[in-house]
Amino acid sequence: MNAIQKLAKNIGSLFVSQILGYFIAFVYSIYLIRYLGVENFGVLSFALALTSILTVFCDLGLSTLMTREVAKDKSLTSKYLKNIISIKLLLSVAVVIFTVVIINNLGYPQSELYVIYFLLLSLIFTTFSGVFFSIFQAYEKLEYQSIANILNSILMFIGVIILIKYDSGLIWVSALYALVNGLILIYYLYISTSKFKFPFPKIEFDFTFWKTSIAIGLQFGLIAVFSTIYIWIDSVMLSFMVNNEAVGLYNAAYRIITVLLFVPFVMNAAIFPVMSKMYDSGGDSLNKLVEKYLKVMIIVSIPLGIGVTFLAKDIIILLFGNAYADSAIALQILVWATVITFIYSSYVSLFMSADKQMTLNKIAFLGMIINIVLNLLLIPKFSFVAASFNTVLTELSMIILVFITASSSNMLLNKKQILNDFVRVIISGLVMALFLVFFNYLELFILILLAVIVYMVALFVTRAIDEEDIEIIKKIRG
Repeated sequence: MNAIQKLAKNIGSLFVSQILGYFIAFVYSIYLIRYLGVENFGVLSFALALTSILTVFCDLGLSTLMTREVAKDKSLTSKYLKNIISIKLLLSVAVVIFTVVIINNLGYPQSELYVIYFLLLSLIFTTFSGVFFSIFQAYEKLEYQSIANILNSILMFIGVIILIKYDSGLIWVSALYALVNGLILIYYLYISTSKFKFPFPKIEFDFTFWKTSIAIGLQFGLIAVFSTIYIWIDSVMLSFMVNNEAVGLYNAAYRIITVLLFVPFVMNAAIFPVMSKMYDSGGDSLNKLVEKYLKVMIIVSIPLGIGVTFLAKDIIILLFGNAYADSAIALQILVWATVITFIYSSYVSLFMSADKQMTLNKIAFLGMIINIVLNLLLIPKFSFVAASFNTVLTELSMIILVFITASSSNMLLNKKQILNDFVRVIISGLVMALFLVFFNYLELFILILLAVIVYMVALFVTRAIDEEDIEIIKKIRG
């Protein structure tokens, strides 16, 4: 338990900084979404979705591979740093040239092309920032990534306020993304050379190393490719098959979902290198860590799903205004995809730590195919509502496959305890749901606060939280 409690304390510190960064990011997103309007926000969302898909082709799993291998052997840092930067440089140039050639032959208006160009530049900066983040993650120095996240949010917030003040328009907004991500890359370079004492990054062409790294990295990279495509392809397909207004309405809801997903993101960033080391050393600590990780995700995700489902319309109108009221139904559906992602995230990290990334590749590929097929069938008729529903079905199929695989691989060890925890949390969630039904006349913030209190009391009454959990909570608070 000592190792888990120590990790809990690190996660607690990381959460504080991450929450601040995500809060600032969410605030500027609200201003931005209101300022742009549904149509222009749809254009920006389409460009962001496109470049997000392209980003994974500039990485191909090399960052994850570097995190895992450097976490095990710090002496490999320089070797990985120089060669991964070299590979990413070539990949980025190829991806950008290919994209520019294609989009210039698709008949997009010149203004939309400029938006895509600036976001492609932002993509390049983000790709290289990912190299340094992987190193910091391997060294378990996530505070630097936290600072970068806060810095990014503050710079974007200031930039958005200035652009709104001078009514600069969509193209300047896309340029802001490139500028801020360029500054973040400079920050990472500074930390790398001054705090870690790494020499200024150089390129190295060790083709034998490249061949091995790309071959192994692709096992991680394909997961990212398949997952990223099914996450972002909805926006791209909505743009082609419906219109940019549908993209804007869908992404207003998705922006809230993205904020919620910071929880498993932070957990995975902190836990993955620890899991990698634990798996190599063996013992029961890894099983205990996975069990607690899963339990935390269930406890956090269930009330999120229930609360957002009941309060979606109020949340959307409060944040984005009446123009986005139709986004409420998308949010009510999409939040359950988030719940599912929370729940199976612990086993995704475990599979990667246990060299079972090819299993995840197969699951992610199947999820991508399901999502694309459902989109092709349903989006033309049901627009962004279909895209939302298809995302939930995709996540549902993936969690079923993840837990079937974990069970057949003897990784799902304490099934009875997992089921017991899940039932107790569901009961606590239903108590909270009843509270929301009977007291929905209360002011929104008071209603949410009281609902959280009711849920926490129910967790203790049902004993969903036990003495061991309380000790871990104390470590996080301390």
